[in-house]
Amino acid sequence: MGSINHPWSISDKHRKRYGDTWADIDFVFAERILNEQFRMDPMNTVIGDIHVCNQQISMAYRDLLAYSKSVRTLVNEANLIGSNTDSYPVQLKHKVVNLTRIELVKLAETFNDAATSAMRGYELGLYL
Repeated sequence: MGSINHPWSISDKHRKRYGDTWADIDFVFAERILNEQFRMDPMNTVIGDIHVCNQQISMAYRDLLAYSKSVRTLVNEANLIGSNTDSYPVQLKHKVVNLTRIELVKLAETFNDAATSAMRGYELGLYL
């Protein structure tokens, strides 16, 4: 399965410490991404789904790059002005989710890892 964070393998200890929302944040790649489609129009190619707050949101490659940057900016702002208990609204396409700072950090890392993995998969010719 093309999962970035493998939420099924997170221990009960970490799930209890950081919460279910943190533990379940994941990006799952689409089963089939066509190499030709990614080469011809990479920005509009649907790469997979982000799983956050019991929701699955479909992401094209351009969405992955845009949200990677915007969530990282939100993390930086949260680190400057917020506390650990604050909740931050994050708009992902047409849905808004409220996340704590630690959940924001994991979401930012997930977007970054997914974008990097998508490009490397294309470079290695894995989209066949």
